[in-house]
Amino acid sequence: MPANPPRDPARRWLLLLTALILAACAAPPSAPKKVALLAPFENQYREIGYNALYALRLALDDAGSDTQLLALDDGGTVKLATARVDAFNRDPAAAAIIALGPHATHANVQKASQLPMLIVGNWGNSRAAANTFYVANQELTQAAKADDLLALEQARALRDDLDGRDFRSSGSPLSENFRERYLASDLYVPQPNLLATLVYDVAGLVFAALESKLPISQAAHTGINGLIQFQDGYWQGAPVHSYTIVAGEVVKSAPSTTP
Repeated sequence: MPANPPRDPARRWLLLLTALILAACAAPPSAPKKVALLAPFENQYREIGYNALYALRLALDDAGSDTQLLALDDGGTVKLATARVDAFNRDPAAAAIIALGPHATHANVQKASQLPMLIVGNWGNSRAAANTFYVANQELTQAAKADDLLALEQARALRDDLDGRDFRSSGSPLSENFRERYLASDLYVPQPNLLATLVYDVAGLVFAALESKLPISQAAHTGINGLIQFQDGYWQGAPVHSYTIVAGEVVKSAPSTTP
């Protein structure tokens, strides 16, 4: 015979409460997605990581997103950068990787990622994986020249042979409004470099894609640098800006072009 139901009202409420708690534990609310910034944060290229980090944080605040940002130091080698990606792949909340710098964007690191990897800038590494998306002009990335290194204050300080050097980048000159907002976003914020607005815009694209549940390949976002969307893994209509290093400073040297 089936057992008689409990007649004690207090006991019945206790059983009901227990059932509700167990049901809540069985179906927890989904955790916020995580986006990793893979870049150098130590040694000679640390300027890349910190400049990008503050641009990402500003974009997160402006978007009002609950996405979690995770800063991953690339370790200064391709091997260590690959290990960081392998570890992030295993996080069930991991959604995308934004990568900058010569080691973080290496072909082996791209191939190791099981997540969409958005590469901001031109670091001398070509697109090497189907889930890699280049936030730079395709022509520049295929030239195998790490021109965006020349925009770094550290690089110019360490070399005295760069005066008069010309280079090209999809990174745009900074408006005074963005510079002021960037510098006011936190304490001890470094001066933003040419890629700051690109990092800001691509972060906006990633947050919008996560919100709408669109794959990165189908996402589009209009930001400071205009419309960013991808075709065959490259920023469609990405601009090319020409610069010259004059007395240690980066100076715009020619009109911008787009394909």
